[in-house]
Amino acid sequence: MNFEDIYFSAPDSLRLKFLDAIIWHNDKLKKEFILFKESSEQKPDVISDNAFVEIIDKTRSIYKHLFEGVNIENPDWEMYHPPHLGYIPDYEAYQYASEQEFEAIFENFVSKAINIIIEQRPDELIAMLTGLYKSIQNAGIEDDIGSFNDINEYLLDEFGKVTHAIVEKLRLCALSENRIKNAFIKFFGYCNKEYPGNEYFAKHFEPLLITLAEKSKNTENLLEIYDQSGIGKNTMPELTLFLYKRSGKHDTWLLSALQFYRDSEPVAKELLTYYYETNKEAFVSIARELFPANKYSWSRFLQNYISPQLDRELYVKVFIQLIISSHEIDYYHKVKPYLNDSDYNQLIKELKLNKTFLVLVYEANQSYSEIKTLVEENTSHWDFDKLIAPILTIYPDYCFKRIKNQAVKTLETERGRDIYMLIARWLKLCRQIPGYQHDTIILIQQVYTHKPNLPALKDEMRKAGLVS
Repeated sequence: MNFEDIYFSAPDSLRLKFLDAIIWHNDKLKKEFILFKESSEQKPDVISDNAFVEIIDKTRSIYKHLFEGVNIENPDWEMYHPPHLGYIPDYEAYQYASEQEFEAIFENFVSKAINIIIEQRPDELIAMLTGLYKSIQNAGIEDDIGSFNDINEYLLDEFGKVTHAIVEKLRLCALSENRIKNAFIKFFGYCNKEYPGNEYFAKHFEPLLITLAEKSKNTENLLEIYDQSGIGKNTMPELTLFLYKRSGKHDTWLLSALQFYRDSEPVAKELLTYYYETNKEAFVSIARELFPANKYSWSRFLQNYISPQLDRELYVKVFIQLIISSHEIDYYHKVKPYLNDSDYNQLIKELKLNKTFLVLVYEANQSYSEIKTLVEENTSHWDFDKLIAPILTIYPDYCFKRIKNQAVKTLETERGRDIYMLIARWLKLCRQIPGYQHDTIILIQQVYTHKPNLPALKDEMRKAGLVS
């Protein structure tokens, strides 16, 4: 059961008791309660359709002008802060400088939006966001030097981040019912008038509308406004499901989830969670259908639900994908008992490029001869110690000779403190080889007294505790 279900299933008396227990020790909550009380008791300050449009047009005009004021070919270098201290090519510096100017404009908007949130005026907030969206769509920004692939698409991506930031602030604020209702009425009325049949526009506001709906106790009223808007339910499937669920329309919720889950990952996850609790067969069927479309994403979700008992084949596929994408050996230990030869061979093939992780898999499978072969085939010395470490006690003779040869050969051909640190690590490994303690002492002394004299090598050996 998630928080939402627990919260709304709790009696009002319990929720009131919890509020009463924390509000006396939180000045911010006290101020919000006063605003909420005043907003609820006073006649609602409902802005007219004309006022709603005026806010949109004013915001559009202001921010269109600000966006178009950014000169990408000659950005404001005084406010430019390099993202790092290293070398930055000129073309990247121009892009970074322009991005920072755009970010400042968006920060200006967020600051104003937060004030509107504090004043509990969500209808004006959604009008401002609509105006910001239109300013992005209408802005004509010259980019002859090609700093951006598509400047308007870049700004639209930033709009999404702004919306996310505003939603997070809105979640912390109490809102009266009439303010929420008015925001829905004004937004959907504007959609009908200005964007009839346009599914693309409304979709950008879905997270904000869901957040407003989460704060409403009368979602049936909001659902009615949504129903009357003429906007297709497939435009905002997450909002659709939320309103149906909160309004207690379970059958309609399920039908909608089954209709939209292929096109909306959040809806699909909600449907899968429901079926996991109520219909395991349906859960497996939908999970099998969705997994191939985005193995990376679905493996992370399904790992918390799928089991060998529920579906061995899907369980193996999910955990193989987790191993491939994360290179975490714990995932291999979980799936190992359920792998057949074909599964194992396919996994090994997928891991060929990451030799250090492949060694961990071989070690877990006690495939020591494969590790030895990997050591033989490996021509790079940077991961040599990680490759050979698991077989030190399995092939002691081979490992000592291999490490000794590697150290001597490297000393003959290469110089530098990084190289000496590696050699010191290799020599420390020799101490773990059974039966070679005396030979290791001799080898350490041989390397330490190398001619010509190498002070940095001796220093690294002392740091590694090989000599006193």
